[in-house]
Amino acid sequence: MIESADSRLKNREVNPLIFWGIITVALAVSLVLILNAVGVSGGVYVLLLIPIVAYLAIMGFFLMYVSRLNKERSKLLSGRIEVEQGRAEEFARLNKELSDYAKQLFDKDFELTLANKRLQSLEQAKSKFISVTTHQLRTPLSAIKWTFHMLLKENLGKVTSEQKDFLQKGYDSTQRMIAIVNDLLNVDFIEADKSDYNFLPTKIVELMEGVIFEFKIPAESKKLDFKFIKPQNPLPDLKIDPVKISMVLENLIDNAIKYCPDKSKVTIYLKDDRINTADGSVEVVVADTGIGIASADRDKIFHRFFRAPNAIKIKTDGSGLGLYIAKDIIERHGGQMWFESKEGAGSTFHFTLPLARH
Repeated sequence: MIESADSRLKNREVNPLIFWGIITVALAVSLVLILNAVGVSGGVYVLLLIPIVAYLAIMGFFLMYVSRLNKERSKLLSGRIEVEQGRAEEFARLNKELSDYAKQLFDKDFELTLANKRLQSLEQAKSKFISVTTHQLRTPLSAIKWTFHMLLKENLGKVTSEQKDFLQKGYDSTQRMIAIVNDLLNVDFIEADKSDYNFLPTKIVELMEGVIFEFKIPAESKKLDFKFIKPQNPLPDLKIDPVKISMVLENLIDNAIKYCPDKSKVTIYLKDDRINTADGSVEVVVADTGIGIASADRDKIFHRFFRAPNAIKIKTDGSGLGLYIAKDIIERHGGQMWFESKEGAGSTFHFTLPLARH
């Protein structure tokens, strides 16, 4: 209805030429009447009237031309306005669609974030399960391996050739299991970060006694002088990750036993000499009288995948990650690891654990 009313108003608009024609005629008639009233002769007022009427006519045509130009300009402006309004409506529609898409993307992103958090939780649970399980498996498997070794060496009595075959198969299977467990532990460590550490108040003496106990059978099978020397005074609890520190101890003690000839000496010390220093800490020492480390290999001993040539001659298998991982664990605890060694005369490995973690 509004559009029809506007169209009717437009149809009623007066043509400017007609309007100006009426005005021209009215002015001409008025001028004639005035001239007649003042007594001007007909020839004179005709001379006066002609230029005035001509001027008014020319102005009328000019006004008509200007009016037509205005109408055309108005039409162009109206068309432009309609186009712009159409674009504005299209932009509004696109903006609404984009807003809807943005909301959908936000919802999807939120869902993916939640799913990613769930996956991270599952991954952490998996890593923790692998770490704890493999750690718990490795030491008993080592004890089983050394038991098979003692039986094969007839340290526990004579065995028949048939029994030796079965024992060798058990020994080889256990060795393969230990290799798999070590690989899992290495992978778990490489994937782990600082947040995977579980620092707990721990009695370091009890922790070390538990680890050392697991190595009694391997030490006895090689007739080693195997000792643990601890301080006389009680030590405060240390805030450490007991699983990770157990891994360090197991690696150092296993290396000491593995690379020692029979009837050698392996001694583990727990020292409290550093407790009252500025950076209070306890020191753990694992000393052996084994093959030692050559001077040329000392700078590489903590490198990833490195194994010294004299160690490879005794044990061909090994990943070369044990000491690298052990050093990294100690440094993540805020401690230090170092060693002294002489080829053919044994090695002594040290590491410290701070009393307080910052």
